[in-house]
Amino acid sequence: MRVKTFRGESMAACLGQIRQELGKEAVILGSQSVREDGRSLCEVMAALEQSDAPPPQNGAAKRPCGGNGSAPAAPVSPQPGDWNREWGEIKGHLLALLRPRMDFSALCPRQRLALEYLEREGVDEASVLALYRSIVERGEDTVIPALSRIVRVKPLTAADWPHTVHLFAGPSGVGKTSVLLRLALEARAAAPEGRVFVVNADGGRAKGRMLLRHYAALSGLEYAEADGPGDFRRILDEAASGCVVFVDTPSLRGEGAMETWCASMGLAAGPGLRAHLVLSPLFAPAQMEHYLRVYRCPALSSLIWTKLDEACNYGSLVTMAHASSLPVSALAYGPELTQGMTPASGKAVWKLLFKHQLPGE
Repeated sequence: MRVKTFRGESMAACLGQIRQELGKEAVILGSQSVREDGRSLCEVMAALEQSDAPPPQNGAAKRPCGGNGSAPAAPVSPQPGDWNREWGEIKGHLLALLRPRMDFSALCPRQRLALEYLEREGVDEASVLALYRSIVERGEDTVIPALSRIVRVKPLTAADWPHTVHLFAGPSGVGKTSVLLRLALEARAAAPEGRVFVVNADGGRAKGRMLLRHYAALSGLEYAEADGPGDFRRILDEAASGCVVFVDTPSLRGEGAMETWCASMGLAAGPGLRAHLVLSPLFAPAQMEHYLRVYRCPALSSLIWTKLDEACNYGSLVTMAHASSLPVSALAYGPELTQGMTPASGKAVWKLLFKHQLPGE
């Protein structure tokens, strides 16, 4: 795997460098702000998977003949990455066969322009096909009703999610802890007399534990740690008595890992328990699919999008909504804990998708 760090004036500038040097298959590993010569720069680490086999030298590789006594070459076992690439190619061929069924000439000009725009924005073929069929079957004049059926919205507010223990799941570095603190501070401001718990269930991250404990002490939040089923039983009892509970879960690996973790902690899906998958548009499509497989569990109820101010397109909001059938519940942007997040709304999602306008602008 080839890994390289890029620096630029903005995230968009770094992404342009990455596409030019590594191509569209590059994967974003992480990003941060750095200072150099008194300037604030964006630094992005990207990687490109490369074949371990060196290219053949001096023309095509020689093959042993049957009669010269040379041993035949040993068969090469396919690697996991090879299977993923092969399956991606198969899906591409299948969608290419379906593409002729999308007769864009049958659409009115604004519908056709909208679908073409969404394709350029990074919405995958399967989602575009679903939008096309929905528009044609219902004879609708605009794309927004079809989009609304795919990209559903359920704002992450106390009114829409009452008496709930909220679990925040997702990969490391995506901003789970910041999302949790933003929501906890909003809950504290909305109900100053109520009890708001922030719970650290990620014993492996000392920095996250210190951050939660620090902000809890400063903001009048109650801090707790959970390492097993007994701790979570007490937390669920607190939530049943009217407390608001936000849980920072560990970053996990392996398909179905979140479901296994919930079972080990005695957390059964129910009306009092909801999990939210926190993602960023900066992830590549293959990463999105992987994280959905890792964190899919009965309690998973919504998608939260973070680092929106660092992205240059937002087609993944449509792609992931279609792939997961989960509503979008919150949109996060910027570093501020008190002003960098808003409950999701259809209007905010459409402005983000079609105008690249952040909710705070």
